[in-house]
Amino acid sequence: MRIRDYLAILNYVIIFSLIVSIFFPRFICIEWLKIAITGGIGCGKSTVLEFLKANGLACLSTDSIVRQLLSEDLSVVESVIEHFGSECKNEDGTVDRSRIAKIVFQSHSELEWLESLLHPLVKEAYVEFLKDHDQSPAVVEIPLLFEKRLEKDFDLSVSVICSDANANKRLRLKGYSERDITFRRQHQLSCSIKAERSDFVLSNDGSLNFLEQQMTSLLSYLK
Repeated sequence: MRIRDYLAILNYVIIFSLIVSIFFPRFICIEWLKIAITGGIGCGKSTVLEFLKANGLACLSTDSIVRQLLSEDLSVVESVIEHFGSECKNEDGTVDRSRIAKIVFQSHSELEWLESLLHPLVKEAYVEFLKDHDQSPAVVEIPLLFEKRLEKDFDLSVSVICSDANANKRLRLKGYSERDITFRRQHQLSCSIKAERSDFVLSNDGSLNFLEQQMTSLLSYLK
């Protein structure tokens, strides 16, 4: 084969590689999945997150980030106490989250103020988490994934859904009043909408065994 023929073949290979890299980047660079777990209040998101964590996946709950911010971040604590008043401060200096919750879930403007303070910090934390775990699948639990249009930050979204009746039973066992449940649900999309927008859906209307079977299927897919 002449040198000109070799050059022609090499040219075709280069062109093909460029086309693949543009239209099919995953063939060139394998990226590990960034996975978001979401769902309605009381649907069992934490149960799913714990299952995935127990099976070796790196997991993070944004609720845990919020708890940490309201107890350990002095700047956040001071801002919250200054805004809502000293009656929202615990004896140990942390924020009384239950008292704050009663305020913000009865006032749209107060909820917006709190979210404007916390959400940028929460996003900063989970983005850093995803960067730190870019060599394996990483999972972040985000209750308001679709409400806050955060799904674009992830490769795969998983919704945990169940009926309002079953969710209410679980929430009452945790000490939530009917009023608390109603206020929180008003600020979330319905389970049907979350399911429609998700890549994967887990139903938690049956037994724990039934949920575990679905989670095992999800885990097999991820791995």
